[in-house]
Amino acid sequence: MKPKNQLQIEDLMVDYVVSHRRVKYPRLEIKTDVLYIILPDGYDCAQKLISKNKKWIYNKISRVKQSQMESKTRKLNLKRTDVEFKDMIKEMVDSYSEKLDVKVSQIRFRRMKSRWGSCSSNGNLNFNLYLKFLPVNLIQYIVFHELSHLIEMSHNKQFWNIISGGFPDYKELEDELYIYWLKVKEHVGI
Repeated sequence: MKPKNQLQIEDLMVDYVVSHRRVKYPRLEIKTDVLYIILPDGYDCAQKLISKNKKWIYNKISRVKQSQMESKTRKLNLKRTDVEFKDMIKEMVDSYSEKLDVKVSQIRFRRMKSRWGSCSSNGNLNFNLYLKFLPVNLIQYIVFHELSHLIEMSHNKQFWNIISGGFPDYKELEDELYIYWLKVKEHVGI
């Protein structure tokens, strides 16, 4: 990885990395609390991109830093075994698949570095083994979320309508999942 630079936006110090790639358009990405500026080869206007997107950068980094602080107050469930966790997931899948009237082909478990779960159009569900550290209500939400993809694969309005039918507080749950993601990453070292 290239060395990090720093910039100040209002009261925030932001670490950032500039990289040139074979891409058509410049873009900004934030991974945890580092801003990545990805530029097409030969494009050297990183400062212009930063200036144009200062408010967005500030809002995103502020949210990350707030979530990092909140993650320090969360507790992980370190007692739940893999067997207990897998049994719990299977029970939830059975219950929610009946409610949503969807058919599941397979359920798999693995350690994932960037998501809590996934769903294929064939009805295969993958769940992150690190979910076992989370409170039950967040695990229920993830299971419902992935099963909802068997009705609507995209994260579009129809999908979020399905989600809000089962979890009207899904926005708060999404925020909480991000906070727990930071806590889990710290715990397992990813």
